[in-house]
Amino acid sequence: MNGNTISINKALTLRDQADNRGVNREDYLCTKCRQLVRAHKSGGSVGAHFEHHKRNPDCPFFKS
Repeated sequence: MNGNTISINKALTLRDQADNRGVNREDYLCTKCRQLVRAHKSGGSVGAHFEHHKRNPDCPFFKS
């Protein structure tokens, strides 16, 4: 965010604040491949995480 790495928890907090104000949600850049990602809350067996807008098999995070 603005050239700084932020945690998924911070991104989710900012997302919720934007939703409460009725403004657009933030999009973030992946720290590895610099492609757009969005923050997702945990659900079921999956923890909170960032997910690429478009699948990117070349991203080092995708390969882990």
